[in-house]
Amino acid sequence: MYRFLTITMGIFMALAATWSHAGVVKGKDFNTKGQFTKDDQKDALRNGAMHSHTLALKAGTAYTIDMVSADFDCYLRLLDPKGKQLDEDDDGGGGLNSKIVFNCTMDGDYKIITTTFGAGAYGNYTLTVKTSGAVQKAATGHTQMVGKAAPDFNADFALNGNAKKLADLKGKVVLLCFLDLRSSSCAAFQPKLNDWHKAHNKDGLVIVGVTYYTSEIGQKLAFDTETGLIKTVKEADRKSDQALLKAYAEHHKIEHPMLVLSKADALAAYETYIVNGVPQAVIIDRKGVVRLIDINGEKGAANLEGELKKVLTGNEPSVEKKT
Repeated sequence: MYRFLTITMGIFMALAATWSHAGVVKGKDFNTKGQFTKDDQKDALRNGAMHSHTLALKAGTAYTIDMVSADFDCYLRLLDPKGKQLDEDDDGGGGLNSKIVFNCTMDGDYKIITTTFGAGAYGNYTLTVKTSGAVQKAATGHTQMVGKAAPDFNADFALNGNAKKLADLKGKVVLLCFLDLRSSSCAAFQPKLNDWHKAHNKDGLVIVGVTYYTSEIGQKLAFDTETGLIKTVKEADRKSDQALLKAYAEHHKIEHPMLVLSKADALAAYETYIVNGVPQAVIIDRKGVVRLIDINGEKGAANLEGELKKVLTGNEPSVEKKT
């Protein structure tokens, strides 16, 4: 399952009225049952029914957060005391259940958002939070990819270049950016990508935007050149999707390569690279090894640029030190 995410941070601050509050005591689990109905507030990111639970967590402790349901596809998000998203998960609990393992490094009231993978799903669920010992080294799907060969994939269409798979870029430093043309967060991140392309293309950096045919997932879309936004149309196919990408690229002054994947290839690539949200950036070194995965978009630009410069100059730490 591939996942697409649009970020509307202002909504987070409006959730306080729906929060429940509790603490998790070592050796004693927090457990609650919930039910989603059509009357529930909608999640800002998933657009499904949502509940928010505020829990007092302690520094130096690892917590396992599980959301289980037999009625719908679960989705979990974890926010720090300031409202910044720390983690999210779709199917980490097995089947359609969600799981987050969180190493807490600061005391505070953390917010657990329980929601559904998509809109229109309702039913019962159970949320459990339990201590799982002292803080452990993180071992998320993303961190496990660092230091390993970047999985290859094939694109159906390429804009601003001819390369349609990673193997075509051997010897280059590659910054993959998985995106959704409908996402405001992707649009906000694009100026940074444009700047890095202009500044580092001569140093061997190739930025590659990766998207998919929206018509193949039932979305009939086109680019509105007057508003600079995506609009719904009556008919769409691969050809019109390609025209949409060309108009999008022209509007955002994109000069780096952009790839469009078929539905089947997108399902595989977004799953392989564990794309839970967009934009997701992946730095791949000249040997084809994954060096960093970043999901913070515009907010993570400074850290991402720093890592890019290290990889471009060959000053990045060894794989053993980073994993």
